[in-house]
Amino acid sequence: MMNQLVIASSGQTTFSTILFVSVSFLVLLLALKKFAWGPLTKMLDERENKIAGDIDSAEQSKIDAANLAKQREVELKEARTEAQSIIAQAKDVAENNAHAIIVEAQEHATRMKKQAQEDLRLERERLLADAKKEVADLSIEIASKILKKELSASAHQELVQSSIDKLGVDDNE
Repeated sequence: MMNQLVIASSGQTTFSTILFVSVSFLVLLLALKKFAWGPLTKMLDERENKIAGDIDSAEQSKIDAANLAKQREVELKEARTEAQSIIAQAKDVAENNAHAIIVEAQEHATRMKKQAQEDLRLERERLLADAKKEVADLSIEIASKILKKELSASAHQELVQSSIDKLGVDDNE
């Protein structure tokens, strides 16, 4: 009997222990649910939301970076186009300036040539006028010498030749 009592008491103890442990476990679960599960799930939800927000933010940053890169590329193309336009304009201006300088130099050379020709013409006229004056003076001198004395043909020829020599006129001109 003792043996049965021990077994019966151990069966009851086991049942009461199981019941006590089960009730304790349920109380613990309820306490965990009330005090730990709510904050734990809230913390996990917050973490999930933070991670989702970080992912969204990273995706938005990636999109913004791509847009910024495209914008920079467009601006770079525009800058290159503008630089090429400025270079082309500078070349055109330089070519126009060079052409204007050449035309001006040609006009200046033409004016100088005309002035030199005019100066030469005036000098030639002055020299001819001087020569005519000298010829007239010499003719008057010859005529006065002829009138003073009667000359033979050879003397007359010598007088004309000496007058020509005084003029300095070549027979080739």
